[in-house]
Amino acid sequence: MNPYVVFFFLPLAWFVTSFIIESGSLVMIPLCKYEKYREKMTLTLGALWAIIATSLVFLVVTLDAVFAPVLFVTGEVLYAPLLVLIIVLALHHFLIGSAEGSSSLGLRSNERRYLTAAMPFALLVAFLGNTIFTSVFSGYGFNAVDLLKLEIYPNYPSMFLNAFNWLFFLGVVFYVVYFTVTFYGIKERFTVGLLALTLANTLILASTALWLPTVFMSAVSNPWFYIFVALSYLLLYVGTHRDLPMRQAWTFLLTFLGVVMFGLFSQGRILVDIVPKGTLGQLPGVPASILLTNSAMLQAGSLVLGLAGFVVMGGVTAVSYKVLYKQGTKEEREVKA
Repeated sequence: MNPYVVFFFLPLAWFVTSFIIESGSLVMIPLCKYEKYREKMTLTLGALWAIIATSLVFLVVTLDAVFAPVLFVTGEVLYAPLLVLIIVLALHHFLIGSAEGSSSLGLRSNERRYLTAAMPFALLVAFLGNTIFTSVFSGYGFNAVDLLKLEIYPNYPSMFLNAFNWLFFLGVVFYVVYFTVTFYGIKERFTVGLLALTLANTLILASTALWLPTVFMSAVSNPWFYIFVALSYLLLYVGTHRDLPMRQAWTFLLTFLGVVMFGLFSQGRILVDIVPKGTLGQLPGVPASILLTNSAMLQAGSLVLGLAGFVVMGGVTAVSYKVLYKQGTKEEREVKA
């Protein structure tokens, strides 16, 4: 698999994992005793603002640097879901900001009301992101008139209403429930987390077996996939039944690696359901490597982006964790004392 294609999956995985934390924090409201986990949830949400915003910007910049030849076409086909996603994400963050403002004023009932209202917006953002993700890989919603000339037009009913999109989305939702139980160590919801993880694995495997056979076959034939699944169950148990050091970091890392593994298992093939096997190689779909920017730009851009990703993304994440989360935790304990 082309290393530059793998390079693109790194900021994508970072953004996806960060948003899973945020949406999972909101899932906690109906999932557990709100007051018991309120402090951890609000501190986590407060620390994620800068990380998610910076991750999204860095992802777009990376897309432009790595796949510049198709950026315009991709935007033309996906402009409607992207526009709606940005608007809904803004409303979602407005509600979270309002909840934080209410919390600082001591209005606990308003805080919970705003967070509850933000939950369906988080699900809608996740659904729109999932739709874009599944459409690019499967090709549903892309009417390819002439691939060589990049004459591709959107078909939104097909993009949103296909079975693959919904089945994969349900798998993602169940994974978010598992992630939340593990991330916050909610022992009383261990059974819920266990069931959610099992359903997530089942739905994601079933959907890829039916619509992304390259991903499915690559996964089930790779021993690292089974190690990943085993570690997921182990982390769920240890994270909820033991005082696991750095539990949140381990949960984040495992999910991040899971998204990267999906990219590797795809073997860099996209639009697999509309480009038959043999058209552009032995596998179905379009190899993303033929859509890359010219080699000189790739080499220069990847170096700059790699350094920027380490400094900016690493720095923003470290500062958000240290200043917003750890300091906030310390202040809350001092207030209680």
